[in-house]
Amino acid sequence: MEKLIKTLLQAILYVLIVVGLHLILIYFLELRIEGWGAGLLEFSFKVYFVPLFLCFINSFLFIRTQRIKYHVTWFLFTTLPNSLLLLFFKGIQSSGDSEDAVVVSIELFPKYQVEMLILLPGSILVIQFILALYYLIKIRKEGKDN
Repeated sequence: MEKLIKTLLQAILYVLIVVGLHLILIYFLELRIEGWGAGLLEFSFKVYFVPLFLCFINSFLFIRTQRIKYHVTWFLFTTLPNSLLLLFFKGIQSSGDSEDAVVVSIELFPKYQVEMLILLPGSILVIQFILALYYLIKIRKEGKDN
């Protein structure tokens, strides 16, 4: 029972570290959703719940393997693609601010709302789903072979 609690706390810590790193990157890139309010905050909790829960489950499963290479794999596949996506969001939003822009943009949503409330949680969900499949196919097969 003590080992289970330790593993759960370690998984929570890993997820909090990843979320913290993403929030720090969001802060430094100055990615702010315009029109932020209580309704948008409630919606963001609903949107991010499933991807973060799957992130926690994967973290728990990878920690149970007790192999550092799987811990690092989970951390890198959770952090790097989404960090690059955040950098891409900043790049596409700031490219439209230049005076030499030829492309006419029609803003249907406030700045960064689609990126932060649809694309980012969707990418987290897809990446975590792929990691869950990786765990089920590769790691469980390794466990049966031993």
